[in-house]
Order: sequence, then C-alpha cells, then structure tokens
Amino acid sequence: MRQAVRAYPSDVFPKTINEDENSEFYQQKRDAFLRETTNTPCLRRIPELNKLIDSVVASWYLEPSSISSREWHRIPCRRPLGLAVFNPQTRQLESDLQIVTGRNISVRGISFTHQAHIYSREVAVTFDLDQPVQEFLIVRLAWSRFSEKRTFQSGGQFLSQIEVVAE
Repeated sequence: MRQAVRAYPSDVFPKTINEDENSEFYQQKRDAFLRETTNTPCLRRIPELNKLIDSVVASWYLEPSSISSREWHRIPCRRPLGLAVFNPQTRQLESDLQIVTGRNISVRGISFTHQAHIYSREVAVTFDLDQPVQEFLIVRLAWSRFSEKRTFQSGGQFLSQIEVVAE
C-alpha cells in the first residue's frame, strides 16, 4: 500500500528561530542540561553538546518509541579521545591510555571506534589529552561490534566523572 507524502508550504515551518521570542524554551533546555550533567560536569565544556543545547533539533527513528530509550539527541563527535580500562572496585584506571576516535555523543552517553577489543565493561574516556589534570568520564559499555571497516565500535552510558593527574 502506498502512502502519500504531503508537502507543506514554506510558511508552516519557521526559517529561523528567534531566541528572544523563545527564551523560556532555551532556558528550560539549559536547566535540563545542567541537571543531567550534575555527575559529569566536564560535559559542559564539550562544544558539540553546547551547540546541541543552544539549538532546536528534531529526529525520527525507525523503531517504535517504546523500544528507543534515548531522551537526548546524539550528535557527531569525531575527535580523538583517550580511553583506559576502569576498575569500579578500586575506582582506578587499570591500563595505559589508548587513543580512540569519537563517533557521537549525547548528554547521557558516547560511542567511539577503536582498533582492539575492549575486555572490560567499564572504561574511562577523556577529552583532555594534553592537560596535566585529566577529567575522565566513566562509561558502562552497553554494546560493541566489529565493523566492516575492520575496526571495533562501542558505546555506552556515562556513570560519573573522575580526575587523574597525568604522569
């Protein structure tokens, strides 16, 4: 059965959103962002997330909304990240830092590509590769797959944040 596609005239959707007219909307988004990043305040420094917070975004998914558990949009974040295995019992990093490449990020989680399999469920990710004090986001990995490009892709949810002095 074919479904008709309806074209809307250009005046149905605004071409630009005037922040002055929608200041309450943007303030509510910023307040929600600040609440969501209480345990992970270093996310407030990520330009991609700030861009997301200060803009209007919409998305659609092929799966029913009852299957999707995402409350925040994901946006591309293709940059080098540092990754180390994290021990939740000792709350310490347990491996040297390896460089991985970010894929996308949201207020709640991140995905990245890497060359070697990760044998831990919890990892620590940092954006502060050249800083003497590095803030790490603790991530519980929810999925991992081997891509056709012969690299691994993994992703998970942010749990908390720790600081480590670089050696």
